[in-house]
Amino acid sequence: MGFPILPFFLIFLVWLAFRLRKLDTKQKQEEHDFWAKERQANVTPAKDISNLRYITIPMEKFPLNFSNDEKVIEIEKELQELSTHKLLNLIGVTNTDLKLTYGVPNFQTMSQIGDDFDRVCVLLNSYAHALMEAERVDDVITVLEFAVGVGTDISESYTLLAHCYEQKGMHEKLELLKRQVEQSKLLLKNSILSKIESTRTIISDEDQQAVDMKL
Repeated sequence: MGFPILPFFLIFLVWLAFRLRKLDTKQKQEEHDFWAKERQANVTPAKDISNLRYITIPMEKFPLNFSNDEKVIEIEKELQELSTHKLLNLIGVTNTDLKLTYGVPNFQTMSQIGDDFDRVCVLLNSYAHALMEAERVDDVITVLEFAVGVGTDISESYTLLAHCYEQKGMHEKLELLKRQVEQSKLLLKNSILSKIESTRTIISDEDQQAVDMKL
């Protein structure tokens, strides 16, 4: 007696048709909501952006002119230039949300403010690496604590800072950093936490090897 495949196949086709229709309805609703939001955004009047809590780069805390390397000098010059700009962390904010929040007339200005912030995050990460190569760990911590504090989305900044904390035995700050990452909306949050744990394991192994050599 053969197994009755046809009834199960028909049930599957019915389920598939229902599933596809449901997905299509959901997609159409999302598109409708998006365009409704976009239409509203495009008529949003200008908001007052003069009193926003803009980010200030603490250049006075950075070890300027520590290197004769042209790349490092260029990083410092660009950071100094950007320190005169208005900066805000607008990572993850869509163009539609920018217009809704700040008004259409401010769209270009706020886009530039967000782009400048993104550029600062990249420069701070590069600057930290240059400082690390120069074995200026305390200065690396200063630079990256600022970057992390303003919410950079560059994962390497978090893992390098964690490495410095571990190297300096700053375990309380390392735990605070981990909690900050855990509570963040970083896209690579899990990867960052995994790398932080890996860094701790590697340094612990190195410490143990040093002890074994002394023995």
